[in-house]
Amino acid sequence: MAGHRGRRSRRPQVHRTAPPGASVSTAVRPWRPWQLSGLELASGYALGLDVTQRIPRARLTGTTARQAFEEVLLEALAQPPCVVSFSGGRDSSAVLAVAASVARREGLPAPIAVSLRFAGVATAEESRWQEMVIAQAGISDWERVEVTTELDLLGPLARDLVRRHGVLWPANTMFHAPIAALARGGTLVTGFGGDEFMSSGWTWDRLNRVLSRQARPRRADLVELAGALGPRRLRRKVLARRPEPSAPSPWLQPHAEQALQRSWEDMRVGEPVRYDEAVQYWGASRYITKTLESLELLAGGFGASIKHPFADVRFFTAAARERGRNCPRSRAEAMVALFADVLPEPTLVRVSKASFNAPFLGPETREFAAQWDGSGVDPSLVNVRALMKMWRSPDPDARSYPVFQAAWAATVGPQ
Repeated sequence: MAGHRGRRSRRPQVHRTAPPGASVSTAVRPWRPWQLSGLELASGYALGLDVTQRIPRARLTGTTARQAFEEVLLEALAQPPCVVSFSGGRDSSAVLAVAASVARREGLPAPIAVSLRFAGVATAEESRWQEMVIAQAGISDWERVEVTTELDLLGPLARDLVRRHGVLWPANTMFHAPIAALARGGTLVTGFGGDEFMSSGWTWDRLNRVLSRQARPRRADLVELAGALGPRRLRRKVLARRPEPSAPSPWLQPHAEQALQRSWEDMRVGEPVRYDEAVQYWGASRYITKTLESLELLAGGFGASIKHPFADVRFFTAAARERGRNCPRSRAEAMVALFADVLPEPTLVRVSKASFNAPFLGPETREFAAQWDGSGVDPSLVNVRALMKMWRSPDPDARSYPVFQAAWAATVGPQ
């Protein structure tokens, strides 16, 4: 990668590089159990608050959300090569465009955009969106990595990661492995956290708009107010009137499904009413902390540091402080407010999103599924017959990826 530093070309450079799965660090790590609990592993969700993490508080400084975002990227650029995992979606596009702007301003080596290309997978096609951002951001180093079966859930790369770290969560953490391989000695940057901290529609959104006189009150708002200010049992009843839609998990035993739903309900009941306080609350969730831990383990195996500007506490606390009681009215509104100067308008307001599930269902995963006898999972949590049926179907539910990797590891993995 040394050849990238300081190189300036007038046209984006295209490099066809096979993802070097064998380049994962060979340093021996003691085998350890999963990052997830049994229920989390079976359901495919990280649940509850991370008891090892304090709920972060906003710093009492004048730093804006955009300045905090740039501060994180400046640290990444100062440790080159700064490699941006660039799918072409809104979040990775914002990261790349702002990184390019900061690099020019500070006289630092430009970021390197790395995109994965999946031949024959129409749902992962983002070329038009990528090219639009590359052109506007003035990126000269753009690597496109051709991927076929390298991201197979039970392929060589995945097996190595599971042996070293246990099942990483979420399962699509592995998506960044071919990109992390190009960041050795430098910094990998992802867009993780954009969906979580830039979205609209938080639990008490309507009530907050009423309280801040941005919405006309209705009779039903009195019930919401009572739930927000009352004891937890009352709040639970109020929230039960408008449950969040969630797809059933047919491979879970009924009591495990109930425990899963109860855990999500507990998180919602505990969520602060004000948006700015709720952001801090979710920043300490296991959903966030386990994802960050997994990505750090993956990047470290390739000898790279890792940064996530959207999920950095400096950014999301500054964004929360700026927004105050109310969450953004829409994702587009939040994007325009922060990145209108660096991104094309279609990217700022797009609602489509690529899907990358198909590349995980490779030949080795299919072979294991066809031969799997149901061992290696906890039958008190998992309906083995239902899981087996689903995994032999054309499109298994992505939430079950972790438990399937765990089944492989329990039978043949760590030996």
